[in-house]
Amino acid sequence: MKHLSILLAVVMLAGTLTAQTASRKSENTVQKELKQGLVMDALPSTAAPKPYQKPVTPKATNDVEPVDMFSSLNVYGILYSEQTCMSYNQDIDALMFAFRGHTGVVATGNDICAAISTDGGTTFTAGSAASPNQGNNRYPSGTIYNPTGNTDPANAFKVIAAPVTDGTNWIGTNFATNNWTNTGLYNELMNSVLGNDLMYSLCTTPGGFAHGASVDYVVGGTDCIPYIYRGTFDAASNGFKWDTTRLTKPYYFTTSDATYNFATRPTIAFSPDGTAGYAMFIGSDNRADEADLTSYQPIIYKTVDEGATWEKMAMLDLKNNPVLVGQGLLPSGFWDRIWPMSRTWSATEQIYKPWFADADLTVDYNGDVHIMALIKGTFSDHPDSLGYTFSEEKGIMFEIYNVNQGDEWYVRYIDTLETKDVAAEESGYGAGSDAIGWDHRVQASRTADGKAVFAMWSDTDSEFFGETINLYPDVRGWAHIVDEGLFSDVIDFTNQGATYGENYFMFVSGTAIDLGDHRYEVPVSKSDIRTSNDPGQPVFHSYLKGIVFDGFPFGVGVEERSLSVNSLNARPNPAANQVNIDVNVTKASTLSVEFTNLLGQRVYQSQVNANAGANSYPVNVANWQSGVYFYSIVADGQRTTKRVVIK
Repeated sequence: MKHLSILLAVVMLAGTLTAQTASRKSENTVQKELKQGLVMDALPSTAAPKPYQKPVTPKATNDVEPVDMFSSLNVYGILYSEQTCMSYNQDIDALMFAFRGHTGVVATGNDICAAISTDGGTTFTAGSAASPNQGNNRYPSGTIYNPTGNTDPANAFKVIAAPVTDGTNWIGTNFATNNWTNTGLYNELMNSVLGNDLMYSLCTTPGGFAHGASVDYVVGGTDCIPYIYRGTFDAASNGFKWDTTRLTKPYYFTTSDATYNFATRPTIAFSPDGTAGYAMFIGSDNRADEADLTSYQPIIYKTVDEGATWEKMAMLDLKNNPVLVGQGLLPSGFWDRIWPMSRTWSATEQIYKPWFADADLTVDYNGDVHIMALIKGTFSDHPDSLGYTFSEEKGIMFEIYNVNQGDEWYVRYIDTLETKDVAAEESGYGAGSDAIGWDHRVQASRTADGKAVFAMWSDTDSEFFGETINLYPDVRGWAHIVDEGLFSDVIDFTNQGATYGENYFMFVSGTAIDLGDHRYEVPVSKSDIRTSNDPGQPVFHSYLKGIVFDGFPFGVGVEERSLSVNSLNARPNPAANQVNIDVNVTKASTLSVEFTNLLGQRVYQSQVNANAGANSYPVNVANWQSGVYFYSIVADGQRTTKRVVIK
């Protein structure tokens, strides 16, 4: 395990950049735990943070309003985006927020509580949902289990998972089920084997199952055990009884210091019917060639039998992916999207390998997984430095997804971040080694039917606040209407609103609220850390009512030109009876030819085989209504779109 803070100087056309490890999220001495990027964790900072200055923000100009929920004893319970704290169930139209208690306010600081709302988030009530089980509960995850066919919240259950400490060591994970009134607590403690079995991501499925994923590890990375947890609802106990599937270690093993290259917090999600599920572990994939190692990226396990059995999917090969690369090197001397590895900057051809800084996943109605990820460029693929990225690279938001539950992956660009992560010494939150920083809280959501998926994250309005770091976070989001092939613009929901620049440690429900007519509300929470600016003091949680994708604008998406498509043309244009789609590709491929109207409705789709070079495909449009249409070629997972007029 490398515990070094190393500065690597490298020269590029526009200046000098430094490399750094994945940032560490500080915790107090009792609750020490490693963050993503185990192999390259830096030493904790002892520098004093810069003083926090509360800005004068404009008067609210949007409809997002914070609704008070409850408070926690301190911030050590909401630090990680992989936790499942905010949840929604459509069948009972209920919201739930899981949080650590607050002694003298609600339960105690060692209890996990749940705040619930059955009026659309207008009001919340709270109570203890999980009590200590041979130790003290810490970072909670909680979600709703609603038996099939039930529409009464009183008959639903709260499902909780929380790492447990005895005050000195992590001893395991407390799994708890409680009824809606918190009067029927059922607990099970799953003991840690290696000493750090900390489960965060949690979900339930209609068939009476609950699922989670974890990595039990030795601090330092010399050993690890990846797990998938499965709970089965037991009517006699009114609770979930848990067992585990122990996975073989999928991570690259560095022989020089005998450590595995992995992140500590995996995530898990299931399809709406609960049949297909995916568990995402982040690390360097040990199936890569020794001379061509991956950086930290998803290693995906899939189930098609409600979590009874799991199989590892093919290795995610995103090296030099054209959408990740974008236009490559720009005239400014910086790269359009992710940065290439430093050793190739002076070479004729750069090599790009993604480093997943933050990621979450959701599963659509087809059983296909959508990974929403903040990706940066890998600094080095040397076995001793797989955790390095670039200190000046902000990162890019992408959607990565498969089709027909297969091993072929597609990449779509979402947004370029305005700011970087906040290091502990820059946050103004806490002092010295107790100071805490934060990232961009990337999280995924979907509608209950799985026909729309959402990427949610936080970023700072850099123009207004004048910041290069995410010091004043707002909630941003993007939607993909899967069954219609539509995409929203990126929306900054809280910009110049009631919580402008104050949306810290947000959590997003894995299920969104479908309001009809392409309107979707995504349940989001935020926490107030600035009242005290002290991580050891209470934090106050709010529900952000009004995070709504309001129907439009939705379109066919930004053109993503794949390297396999050299040219695309429609002739004649305008066309009357037949239009010929001419496409030139660099290699033989299976293509999808698609047409959509101005409303985004797909009016034509065909799968065709293309030879390397020029190809032409006739489409009969004689019976189509006159107007403007968008035609697309999907090749190698990337969409190229142009416009044609039908007379």
